[in-house]
Order: sequence, then structure tokens, then C-alpha cells
Amino acid sequence: MKHRHLASTVLLVVSMSSSARAEEPSPEPPKPEFIHIPPSSYASARAHELFYPAVMRLLREAQALEKEGKAQAALDKYQDAYDRQRLSDVQTELAFAQARMGLYLPAARNLAEVLALGYAKDRTVHTDEEIHAVHKAVKARLGTILPRVNIPGVRLTVDGEQVTDWPFAEEFYVEPGKHTIKAIADGYYFNETTVELKAGEQKVLNIAMQQRIQSHYVAFPAAPINIRIHANLSSGSKDAQPTWPRNLMIASGVGMGLGVVGLVTGLIMNVNAPDDGTVTTGKGLAYAGGGLVGLSLTGLIIGLASRPDPAPPNVIITPQIAKDGGGVQFTGAIP
Repeated sequence: MKHRHLASTVLLVVSMSSSARAEEPSPEPPKPEFIHIPPSSYASARAHELFYPAVMRLLREAQALEKEGKAQAALDKYQDAYDRQRLSDVQTELAFAQARMGLYLPAARNLAEVLALGYAKDRTVHTDEEIHAVHKAVKARLGTILPRVNIPGVRLTVDGEQVTDWPFAEEFYVEPGKHTIKAIADGYYFNETTVELKAGEQKVLNIAMQQRIQSHYVAFPAAPINIRIHANLSSGSKDAQPTWPRNLMIASGVGMGLGVVGLVTGLIMNVNAPDDGTVTTGKGLAYAGGGLVGLSLTGLIIGLASRPDPAPPNVIITPQIAKDGGGVQFTGAIP
């Protein structure tokens, strides 16, 4: 009896222990540690030469606020400094401060712009190796999307916010999780895709835009017949249009130019010729040039009057008549 009571007590303790473990909440995934970036030093002569005095003062004030734990006030100072002097060094200071405070998305965007557009010779506070190292650490905490679109001039939005660093950069960054990517272009249907990325994951997003077709339907009362007619009004073949008016205009233009040259040349030669009533070379050349000008002008008039009418637009008209209704459908592609 004593042993049975002891066994029951042990079983009760084990059962309560198992129940307590089952009620314990599952541990959350570990959050990434903050990136340790030591504060910059602005004591070099090159830094004093490069930075404006007001910008240098703002950077020092931002560092002091950051040490006091006033993150937002420090970020405002860094941003104010960058707005006053848009150098890659100042933008790097802003990005490093954002990375230290856990704002990885704006830090990644700023560092990508620094690496893409900044000039290494203008950087005095940090080297390219340091910037690449911080950029890599920041990207490891974000998702990276590489869009591939079949047409130019596409605007991309992520969860309704327009992506401003694409297509200037081949990639853009998002927070880990699910995101809705929408591609928009004039004259095309929008393309919407849902993408899920983990921290440090990179995905290629292929986007195929389709041209939008406009279709109008005009309804009219029903008729007691069932007929379907398809009419296609097109511009016809360009080879069937006559080409002789165009050729006549070209030849007349050349002839008019030669006639004017001959007329002017003949008049100049006739000035120096003796006035004895004989037909000189200058007179003959002037007569021939004048005649050629007249013929060419006549040819231009005939060519202009004989030009073919412009081709009609390419439209598809589909009348549809049925027993219970009907209508006319006009279909054409939007340019």
C-alpha cells in the first residue's frame, strides 16, 4: 500500500510537470543583434576641409544626442546635415546611424546609393571596405528583390508605397515577411504579385506586362433574326498606293533647283555681254533656266494635286444581331 501511494505521487508530479511544460509559450525566434558601428571621428584636416562648418556642428551634435540615447533627435540632426551638404560621407554617417538604431531598411537604401553614385575620392571618414561591410550586415537582416520586367517605364510599388530606388538600382530591399508588389505602366494592365522573403533571402521577380485592349459595346433593341456579321476596315496594302506623284514632285524639285541656277547664271553672264542684238550664251542659259523653272513648277502642282488620300484607321466592327438582343462592338488597340 505504501509503495502504491508513492507511485501515485510520482505519477502526479510527472503529470503536473508535463502539463506545465505544455502550457509554456513557445519561444519567439531570436531577434538579430544590433550592428555595432563605432562613432566616426571628424578630427582629420581633410574632414575639416570637406565639411561645411554648419554641417560639422550638426554631425557633432548628432553624435552627442546618440550617446545620450536620444535616437530620434540624433537622426533628425544627421538628416539635417545631409540636407545641407549632399556628400557621400554625410549620407554614410546618416546610414550608419540608422543601422546602429535598427532602422535597417533606410540604412540599406542609403548605403546602396552611396556605393552606386558616390565617388571614393570624396570619402574621407570611411573607406569602401567599411561601407561594404555594413551594407552586407544590413542586407542580412532584410529581404532583397531583383525585378525583371519585359518593358521599360514601369513603376513599382511595395504594399502601396512607390519604390524610388528602382530602376536606378538592380535590386531593392523589403522587411522580412509577405509583401504585395504591383507593377504599373501606361497602356498596360497592372501586374500584382505577392512575395514572401526571410531575412537575408534574395529573390528574382519576373514581371510580364500585358498591353491593355479597349473595347466598346453599343446595344440596340432586339430583332427577330439571328445573324452574325464580321466587318474589318483596314488601311489596305501600302504597295497598292500610286508612287508616281511622289516621284514627279522629287524630279520637279530637282529641276526647279537646276533652273534657278541656270537662270541666275545666264543673267550674270548677259550683263557683261555686248548689246548687239545677238543671242549670247548667257541669254540662252537664262532662257533655258526660266523654261526649266516653269516646267518644274507645273510638275510640283500636278504632284500635289494627285497625292493619294490618307489611309483610313484600322478598326474592327463586329455587328451582332440575335433573337433576344444585339449590338455593335468596336475593337482597337490603345497606342
